[in-house]
Amino acid sequence: MRRMSDPDYVTECQNTLHDENIAPLTQLCDSLQTSGKGTVPYVDPHYDVDQARILTLTPAPGPGTASGFLSHENDDDTSERLIRILAAAGLTPQHTIPWTVHPWTQDGYATNLTKDRIAAGVKPFNRFLKRVPRVVAIMAHGGEAQKLIKAFSTTIGGTVLADKAIKVFNLPALQAQSSNKKFTPEELEEQMADTYGQAMRLCGIRPLVSGN
Repeated sequence: MRRMSDPDYVTECQNTLHDENIAPLTQLCDSLQTSGKGTVPYVDPHYDVDQARILTLTPAPGPGTASGFLSHENDDDTSERLIRILAAAGLTPQHTIPWTVHPWTQDGYATNLTKDRIAAGVKPFNRFLKRVPRVVAIMAHGGEAQKLIKAFSTTIGGTVLADKAIKVFNLPALQAQSSNKKFTPEELEEQMADTYGQAMRLCGIRPLVSGN
């Protein structure tokens, strides 16, 4: 059971949404709510826009965001998998920040995206990047995330990623490991942990030592 299963933790998150460490992203989510495209989960205020070095980019808000938040503390398989990967890499979640290609929740918390929905995420992604100025690495999980990066770079983003020396790492989707016939889920998690390790070295983040 993850911490978002605890009503007290959820209440704490709701009460700290406008704290300085997360307020820029709360304001972004509030503005996206008014677009008429659907609900947008907030970013867990236990993250920090100034500490974030690694962006974890996934397709769309999944079932775990029924909590109202994008968070590694959500009680779902995807969050559990991500936590295992981060632990294997020795990466504390506080150096990461989550976002989705399509910020709006789809019916049934579906995470498959059409071309139009990927395109709709380009401008919000641009606005998000401006609010996490110290991000150095983007972990693009799955084809939708990778297509968003391409669409961003070939349209309004231009050379933004190159100019800011942000490196994009392409990884398998967190939600679909079991569908990969070439590798077992365990092998995929090991490979992703290795890739997160590469991102950590790029960012100058030393891995946590087990037990510390």
